[in-house]
Amino acid sequence: MRFSKLFSKIKKDLSKDIDAINAKYLLQAGFVTQVMAGVYAYLPMGKRVINKISDIIRDEMNAVDSQEILMSALIPLENFKKTGRDTVDVAYFPTDQTVLGFSHEEEVTPLAKQYISSYKDLPLSVYQIQTKFRNEARAKSGVLRGREFIMKDMYSFHQSQEDLDVYYDKVKQAYMNVYNRCGLKAYAIEASGGIFTNNMSHEFMSQTPAGEDTMLFCEESGTAQNQEIAKAYLEDINTNEALRDIQYKEADRGLSVKEQSNFYGVQPWQILKTLVYVSQEGKYIGICIRGDLQVTQDKLDMVMEGLRPATDQELQEKDFVKGFISPLNTDLFDEVLLDISVDTVHNFITGNNKINQDILDVNIARDLAGYKKVDVFMAQEGMTCYTQKGKLMSIKGIEIGNIFKLGTKYSKSFDLTCSDNAGKLMSPIMGCYGIGVSRLMGAVVESSHDDHGIIWPRSVAPYHVHIVTLGNDQAVINEAEALYKELQKHRVEVLYDDRDQSAGKKLSEAGLIGIPLRLVISSRTIKEQSLEWKWRDQKDSQMVVLNEVVMMILNESWI
Repeated sequence: MRFSKLFSKIKKDLSKDIDAINAKYLLQAGFVTQVMAGVYAYLPMGKRVINKISDIIRDEMNAVDSQEILMSALIPLENFKKTGRDTVDVAYFPTDQTVLGFSHEEEVTPLAKQYISSYKDLPLSVYQIQTKFRNEARAKSGVLRGREFIMKDMYSFHQSQEDLDVYYDKVKQAYMNVYNRCGLKAYAIEASGGIFTNNMSHEFMSQTPAGEDTMLFCEESGTAQNQEIAKAYLEDINTNEALRDIQYKEADRGLSVKEQSNFYGVQPWQILKTLVYVSQEGKYIGICIRGDLQVTQDKLDMVMEGLRPATDQELQEKDFVKGFISPLNTDLFDEVLLDISVDTVHNFITGNNKINQDILDVNIARDLAGYKKVDVFMAQEGMTCYTQKGKLMSIKGIEIGNIFKLGTKYSKSFDLTCSDNAGKLMSPIMGCYGIGVSRLMGAVVESSHDDHGIIWPRSVAPYHVHIVTLGNDQAVINEAEALYKELQKHRVEVLYDDRDQSAGKKLSEAGLIGIPLRLVISSRTIKEQSLEWKWRDQKDSQMVVLNEVVMMILNESWI
């Protein structure tokens, strides 16, 4: 491709609101253009990157015996009513009878129902690469979180849980292959199932300081978890202390844990914090946790789905005294749950459900016996891994894929059944597996760039070679034209900067675009019967004899 013929152009000025690296470089270099918030059009170079990522994904999905299909983007609303997802807040409803696909369980399951009648039809796996639509409240971070994006979603159907488990592990490895081929260092992380399933899932994250998610990694055990659902081992703090008798005390103090601990001259972990949640049925649930820890909503959802924090108005109407709430001496709660962190402390301090009144030396085994224990605290860097093999390290990352074990939720919703090998009807067990293709492009840029621009890995670069001429010397132009045509003849992907522009502009824009190999031809190099050979990811260049260039390029591995 001749640079002078490119559809897109380099942009000099971008909005000051753009802070994500991927948005800055992809927009500036002409890979994408923004249509509106969270919606992008992919220009020729950007589409070439998308195509290469898609082809890598196809290779790996085909390798696990999945078959590519293409489903409709417009899905009947009736299908979502069957699964209870007709009111999810990420959905777009173009009419009162249709939904724009944010995920395709509601279409692929009735589709599979047409072709699965016996266990002999299982296992079955199909995938598609298609545009998805999600009504993100805050579309941000360039192509990493959009309202319209390109996604590979795959669905599998199995006779048994054991068969799904085996296939799930194969797909997990296939995903790691995809990321490795795209030049990314990825981690497979335990995560919640979100709106897709109550089962645990795995999400894949690429490490980058600009990441929007936090993962906790233990080097000794090799475990990696999303912080929102991460488990950790909590060591006893003061359980060697003798249990003291309960005391009641007037306490003219502030309402926060910090103010309460300062009032008594103790550490925040000695405060028993009680949070009030409201269930979908309107019941009031108390969550007791150590004062130095926080409840994570994802872990709480796995204990009791649909809980939300009570509002100040609800607390007042129910006669809870904010800042002095306690599970003791009250019938205000319909249920009380104790986080497992409370077992690490003796002689807690808590409120007494009355203004400026506290209870001292509360002990769980004695004073709150019988309440259910749950794990809902947010693990932090420096805590001990739940395997007890090492300490947790915090790593920022970008989510670049998810896989889920769906069970029979969707097959039962659509009455998808087949006969097993004993002739009895059974509901196939499902799995689903997603990779954001356009998101993956953004993740590559976030992970592989410098102050000059993008550094594309060879496997997904829009072109392999960038030929740059400096000056208008006819000998330079003739040599560049000959090299360009020779590389094209050998099917090497080449961008040839044939413009009449300054050397500084051409070299600066070559750095921004980030093609792996830059070849500079000038009057100076022609005199030496050479050209300047420079890899984008390396600082230094070298001079290479002109008649050896083509063979050297053909000997390179480009995937």
